[in-house]
Amino acid sequence: MAKTKFTLTSYDPVYVVAEEVRIPEDVIEQQAINWLNYNIAKDGEEAKLTDAWVATHCEDFNSVEELLIFIRYNMYRDNREIQELADQNVVCAELATRLVEDLPEDLVEESTFAANMRLEEMINRQGMDIEMFCAARGISEEQLRSDTRQRAIQSLREDAALDAWAQHAGYTLEAEDFYAIIPGDNIDDKAYKRRQIEMDGRLEQMEEYALKTKALKEVMENAMIKRKATDTEWLRYGDTSRDVLNANKQFPDNFITL
Repeated sequence: MAKTKFTLTSYDPVYVVAEEVRIPEDVIEQQAINWLNYNIAKDGEEAKLTDAWVATHCEDFNSVEELLIFIRYNMYRDNREIQELADQNVVCAELATRLVEDLPEDLVEESTFAANMRLEEMINRQGMDIEMFCAARGISEEQLRSDTRQRAIQSLREDAALDAWAQHAGYTLEAEDFYAIIPGDNIDDKAYKRRQIEMDGRLEQMEEYALKTKALKEVMENAMIKRKATDTEWLRYGDTSRDVLNANKQFPDNFITL
């Protein structure tokens, strides 16, 4: 069957409100206690999250709030990958609204079937069946299947939108484009794995994925985002991502008002 050619209504940058992924305050406070117990408290001593205890025991912090600012900074810095994935989800969902063509029904059914199989495997690994899984979440099996189908369709739409972007851009692939989708500890490791994949005759099978990944990179770099709907300025993601994803630099007030 011939490959479907997808197109978009526009190839202009995507504009979205992409909210920060917030870490619950109680989780931050627990991390602060863990940090004090591990780094400050002496053997047999239990750390207390009070101004008096922090000021007495810590050289660098005079209050709980000063300590929490430090803990928030590190947790949000380590939270970068989660934030980046959340941003991608919002941007790709908006890009998918520009898709012109309907998804082929056979592709939808194939994807839905595969999604249901993955769901059942995940449930079985937890030692449950569908009925037990639904009961634990207070939903019907019909609702579970419907939600799974909708997620599969949305994933297909986003995938098709990236495919449309790649076709429109007319990308060609270089070795570096494959490195982006090949796991590895460093560039030499990735290069070795790429050569092995090519020798095995599997490189061509990866081309479509590599093209979509290249499209995603361009879409994200040019996306215009706000962290709040009330923000007055749009930020180009590619220009500001380091500061946008490093919350304490771009939005220092959040580290006091969280």
